[in-house]
Amino acid sequence: MAKPIVGLDLGGTKIASGLVDLESGTLLGSGLSTRKTFDPDQDADVFASLVAAIHETLSVNAMGMQDIGGIGVCVPSPVDPKTGFLYNPPNLRGWANIPLRDRLQEVCGIAIAVDNDANAAALAETRWGAAKGLSRAIIYATISTGIGTGIIINGAILHGKNGLAGEGGHVPLDGFGNTRCGCGNIGCIEALASGTAMVKLARELLVQRSGHSSLWEMTHGNLETLDMIMIGEAARQSDLFSQEIIAIQGMRLGLWLGGMVALFDPEMIVIGGGCANLGEPLFHAIRETMIKRTIHPKAGEIPIVPAQLGTASGVIGAASLL
Repeated sequence: MAKPIVGLDLGGTKIASGLVDLESGTLLGSGLSTRKTFDPDQDADVFASLVAAIHETLSVNAMGMQDIGGIGVCVPSPVDPKTGFLYNPPNLRGWANIPLRDRLQEVCGIAIAVDNDANAAALAETRWGAAKGLSRAIIYATISTGIGTGIIINGAILHGKNGLAGEGGHVPLDGFGNTRCGCGNIGCIEALASGTAMVKLARELLVQRSGHSSLWEMTHGNLETLDMIMIGEAARQSDLFSQEIIAIQGMRLGLWLGGMVALFDPEMIVIGGGCANLGEPLFHAIRETMIKRTIHPKAGEIPIVPAQLGTASGVIGAASLL
């Protein structure tokens, strides 16, 4: 039996880690564990926290470095997968231009693989999750605080020349408007249809219209507390305003995915992240617009499905990089 792999999903606020069996794509032993990405009471910096997460995962599973086959790390950043070099992660303070793989190898003395978090999740969902059994062309999109994408072609991550392919969340949908994305560009789909963008739109329209919506009661009149979960719950309770917000988000995502479908002719589109929990109302709006707004003659036959691996997708995907 092959040695298990430690998988780490490094995020802006937390690090998820676990021991993964690559034969079954499952978590072993203690399962998934999390810790803060930056904890001033315990760790000097993000790198120290990452190393601590590795040692903690080994410790709770009663293993040493010699008992594992390597360590996979996925990060919210453009990455050169050949060298494990991070370029400019927007949500990790002071982490521009970091040779992460080399630094971890110096400390751990074992095989290390590093890639973008959406790429890793795309790989996990193709090998073990919603797209299992498919491999020719898969589009994976995680839609939550931002929008990340991973493209799988013939069973492998599409990396491009410099390892920077697949940044679908930063494809401009409206390059001449005034909606600025966190990346600095204008009109990226992330700025227009992420969970963050959906909540922002709901707040703006609620104030503009001063109309009836159960969201006012849910937030007790404080719209700063509004989130995706509230919008989804209100929509399920037949709140027309919340249903409209979800339809607008689905229309924007469908327009964007119409272009992605024309480019990649996928077998399946897998949607992960918190917005996937909005369910069929969102998926219906995406399908309806995507079919109308693409040159692809068989777009209606492409399944659009929710991701299956949930919070474990990053850790399992990171381990799969090995």
